[in-house]
Amino acid sequence: MKQIIVYIGVAAVLSLTACNDSFLERSPQSINDKTFWNTPSDLEAYVNNFYSWLPSGVTSIAVGESDDQVPNGISQYFWGQYTTPTPEASSWCNWSKGAWEPIRLTNYFMTHYKTVVGSEADINKYVGENRFFRALQYAGLMRTFGDLPWVDKELGTDSTELYDAKLKRYEIMDKIIEDFDFAIQWLPEKPAAGRIGKDVARHLKARTCLHEATYYRYHTELGWQDKAERLLKLAADETDAIINSGRYEIYNTGKPEKDYYEMFVMEDKTNLKEAILPVTYLDGKRKHGMSRTLWEANTGFSKDFMEGYLCKDGKPISLSSYYKGDDNMRNETADRDPRLKQTVLTWDFPTRVTVSTNDSTFITEESKFIDQYCYTGYKSIKYFIPTDKAFEANNNTYDGIAYRYAETLLINAEAKAELGTISQADLDKTINVLRDRVGMPHLTTNVGFTDPNWTKWGYELSPLLQEIRRERRSELALQGFRLDDLMRWKADKLIVGKRGKGAYVGDESILFKSYSPDNQKRIRERLTLDDNKWADPMAGTLPSGYQFHADRDYLLPIPPSELELNKKLKQNPKW
Repeated sequence: MKQIIVYIGVAAVLSLTACNDSFLERSPQSINDKTFWNTPSDLEAYVNNFYSWLPSGVTSIAVGESDDQVPNGISQYFWGQYTTPTPEASSWCNWSKGAWEPIRLTNYFMTHYKTVVGSEADINKYVGENRFFRALQYAGLMRTFGDLPWVDKELGTDSTELYDAKLKRYEIMDKIIEDFDFAIQWLPEKPAAGRIGKDVARHLKARTCLHEATYYRYHTELGWQDKAERLLKLAADETDAIINSGRYEIYNTGKPEKDYYEMFVMEDKTNLKEAILPVTYLDGKRKHGMSRTLWEANTGFSKDFMEGYLCKDGKPISLSSYYKGDDNMRNETADRDPRLKQTVLTWDFPTRVTVSTNDSTFITEESKFIDQYCYTGYKSIKYFIPTDKAFEANNNTYDGIAYRYAETLLINAEAKAELGTISQADLDKTINVLRDRVGMPHLTTNVGFTDPNWTKWGYELSPLLQEIRRERRSELALQGFRLDDLMRWKADKLIVGKRGKGAYVGDESILFKSYSPDNQKRIRERLTLDDNKWADPMAGTLPSGYQFHADRDYLLPIPPSELELNKKLKQNPKW
């Protein structure tokens, strides 16, 4: 049974008084500091406000900003449309009052908590939560801007720290690790339901260390490759601690064709051992509308994403005898990694289920895979429940997962592969546990094949890392990781001059033949195809492909108004 977990924060009393500078303006003024900071319960009430910063845990359809999906509209980021923001438009680049507010709020806590009377453990538990949330927010700013000012105390409008220069990205990372380490030291091993504990902090520390380590390794222009190994070891150590705790396991009931999908739409995830931190939704308390949102997402998976899935023999489509080609959806998805058909809509998944009559509707014509909400033909079903009730706006109560053990395993495998220390035993307790859920052959350290279609990253990559990256893409699809992965792996070769494609719509394809003669004419007029007859919906608006600027767009700009206020701040390169 779900537990009611509602943390009521102090947002109402944390209003900020405006000043001219959007960077770390003024601290909360509405708390009576003489009466508030007395007991650990006061600290708990304050940090409760920060739980809204955690992921919703139900999905991310914002992967149009990656090569996984093709949105109906243009991706401004990948099209290179971003320009240095005006003060009025600074929010898009995330250097704004709202973006820095979490840092102000966590620092306000650090300035005032020492008046609280209580045991060291009771007090530091909430200091640990506060520092976790500060690390979480600073890590996001660091991924966005690189070098940053570091502020760890309450500031006023006349504080000289408002005009400090930026620290190097790796120096910010050291500060973030200090916050995570304090959280790991003082947070409980077994926290109360819905609260963060040591393992959440370990997981986020490992994720951040892996991100930075690989960013330093593949962005050779920084000259920081020597800093990667330490961070990779930290990522491996923290994930080893989570794995060895024995508290988590991959959801596996022995149904390889269903378990992956059913885990995401499970109503009550309170006791799901794959959830390091579940997110509770309850009728009448907190609901979401992800099923309808996914159906009307105005985006679809790309052809490149589809081709990444292995066949059921563990080989890529370029080498497997099981691959039946892409002239129709049935052939394209047959005998593939079962996660494909549990992620992408196919013939045998119902588009709508009327519970009262036990009646299900399926796609019976290939042409129906392409519609106004999905131009590629590859619509997502991950997190999607097709019942008539679930399709009602904002009427879903199936729980989310903020942090998932599957990602922990993928971090561990990638970190050890990057270090060159990975063994078959490591693969068997990470990647192969994920493959066991869906009945896929195990990955071995020597891989066992050379895929002629392995991703061309622009640098040499071992066969094992190629396959670990493939595994990550398949397992974490639609969870908001892909853009960050492309950024840390310096993957502009996958972006510049490219654009996402869709399903095969050649004259002989079942998809094209399923249209009436009149609709065949319309589809030829309205849907552009590439030379291989794949749907190319963005050809008209992106004739030269994405124009991501590899020397500029890995970081976003600081608004010029901020540079005027603080002469020590330097703009990011090429902006």
